[in-house]
Order: sequence, then C-alpha cells, then structure tokens
Amino acid sequence: MALATHGGVVSRPPHAGGPERLAFIDEHEWDALVSDENFYNSYRWLASLDLAFGPAEVLTVRGSGGLLAACPLSEGDSSSPMFSLPHLMQGVAGPWGEDFLWLGGRRNTHNELPCIAGASRRQALQALGDSIVQHTRRRGLAGFVMPYMPYRAALEFAEAVQGTVVLHSAQAVRLVPPGGLAGAMAQWNSHDRHQCAKEMEMFRQFGNRVEWVPAEALDDQLAADLIAQTRARHGSRQGRAWMLRILHAQRRAGVMRCGVAALARRAEGVTALIIVYRFGRALHMRYFGADYAYEEDDRRYFVLCYYETLDYAAAQGLKVLRLSTDALRAKVNRGARLEPQALVVRCVERSRIARAAVRRHNRAFLEHYRKTFSGHLVPDWDLLESETA
Repeated sequence: MALATHGGVVSRPPHAGGPERLAFIDEHEWDALVSDENFYNSYRWLASLDLAFGPAEVLTVRGSGGLLAACPLSEGDSSSPMFSLPHLMQGVAGPWGEDFLWLGGRRNTHNELPCIAGASRRQALQALGDSIVQHTRRRGLAGFVMPYMPYRAALEFAEAVQGTVVLHSAQAVRLVPPGGLAGAMAQWNSHDRHQCAKEMEMFRQFGNRVEWVPAEALDDQLAADLIAQTRARHGSRQGRAWMLRILHAQRRAGVMRCGVAALARRAEGVTALIIVYRFGRALHMRYFGADYAYEEDDRRYFVLCYYETLDYAAAQGLKVLRLSTDALRAKVNRGARLEPQALVVRCVERSRIARAAVRRHNRAFLEHYRKTFSGHLVPDWDLLESETA
C-alpha cells in the first residue's frame, strides 16, 4: 500500500477494518466526528441502544491521526413502516423483500455518517463505502440502505458508494429566535399569534403549569407510562416495559446527562411530558407522553413541544430545534420549516434498481411537498429541481 506524504511527514492513507463493537472505541474520538445535528449517531445514544437491545456492530476507517469515519450497522424493523424497505420504496421496483444491511443507529430518524471534515473527507468516505460494500457481500445480502439522511448528506454518501438517492420523508426544524417564543410571535402573522395565545390560555385555564427538570431527575416509571400511552394511540405495540428498558439504558449510557424534560403539572398530577436532548447547539425533541385520563383539550402537546421548548432553547443559548418527522402540519403551522430526507440504497447487483422509476418517484415527492407545504420549505428543496429533472 502506498504511503501519503504531508509536509514531510509520512502517513498511512485511510484504512477500513472489519466490524467491531462501539464499546471498544474511544467516546471522544467518535463524537469528534459527529455534528450537532447528528445526535442520534453520537456515542452515548448508540451505547444506550446497545444496552437496551444488545450490541450492534460498527464499521470504521482509521488513519495515522486516529478515527476518520464510522458507520453503525443495524437492522430494519418489519413491524414498523418507518423502517420497512418495501414501504419506504413504494412505487420503485427492486428486490425490497430480500434481506438488506441497514446503516445508522437503530430506529434513527436522522442519520449522517460520523466523518472528518476537510480535504481528507472524500477519501475517508470512499474507504468507508468500500468497507460497507465488502461487508454486504460477505454476508450474502441483497444490498444496503441508510434511511433518514438529510438530502445533501445523502448525495455525498451516494457518490462515495455509487448508490441511489430516494426521497422518503421530511424533518421539521426550527431556528431559535432571540427572545424565544416572544421573538417568534413577533415574526408571525396575526392569525398565528392569535392561535398561540389561545392555546397558551387554554392550557392555563385547566390549571396546568410547566416545570423543567433534568432528565436524570425523572421518575422513569411515570415517564415510560405516559410515553407508552401516546405511542399506543399511534399504533405502537411495544408498551410500557419496552419504553422503560430504553430509559434505563439511557441512564446507564449517560444519555440522560444531556436530557431535560418539561412536565405539564395540574394540582399534584402530571398530565404530560416531553424529553429533549441537548447536543452542541441543537436541541432534539424525542419523546412526548400524556395521561389520557385527563380528557380535556388543554393543548398540552402544542404548549410543551412548540412553545415551551423555544423559551428553554433561547435561555440556554441554543440555535436550532430539531423536531423529527411526524405531525409536520402542526409543526409548520407553528413556525417550523421542513428539510428533505432521503435514503441511500445500493444493490449488490446494481442493475436491479429502476433508475427511471427513482427519478419519477423523487419528482413526484418534490411536487407533493411544494404543493402541500408551500412557504415552509428550506432552500435544499430547490437543489432537488436539477436532480429530479
């Protein structure tokens, strides 16, 4: 293998090894490659998934300076359409019923590859891509897929692995204005200001008040019960015990240290809560739960998730709220904008993907979001115009 020379110092080019365990990698080396937006591929979050569900493998690329790039390996979840390849690839012909290697953290709805910045980034990504292809072939799988990637990140990764980019979702994001909620309301039209004021008043009329607490101070039993109630309302069968296992794993992995919760309290009871996680200058909203024995329409969801978080983020000097991929209409109606998300897929036999069908799918996806969410899209959607022509 040829050696590269930089400023008279001889160094080895990026080198990808075989699969390894996250537990044997230095946390600080890993997180040095993770952006503020990529919290769900941070070391402690992935470590909590290992503790909850068993250790997963990761692929890495190293150079003379240490860790250069990495990729968690996971599995799809056929019980959920969000992590089912046949569902995500509807309308695009391909071998989607066969077994694929899934990349990214388990059940992640935001995936970027931990990787160095700068001149060596492209080379590191290509080395990682080669490792992914080789690992896929060794396991005898039909191909690999990484879902829920920001569109620009998907384009970069697809180029490195000669993969195909398929649009499949959007993520809501909210810049934090100076002054928090008051600053946001000053930018809204009269209808949106009235809506916010009315929802805040409805919340208060039922005797609710908000209390922010460190996630480490939460009662896990209470949190798991409320979150499981909400998840069940949206079709989840995983239940309270499943959620409790995740929260316990997050404590053991140290994730709770960057978490904070807002509780909606009424008298001595808790009617709802949210759990959010701070990473760098971003705040990531992950869990909402409610006690549906309180049947009143008190707008607790909107107050906790969209109004209180703005004030909290502003007070903490944070710059952006990342609000996930669901309830998009409610989020854009309260000031969020949408970012396009895509998956990158490659089959071992690349001819098995219908390229023309992918272009038609991506074009239809773009047109749907432009029509449905006009005025609420980030500039990255314009980049799709040339790519889908």
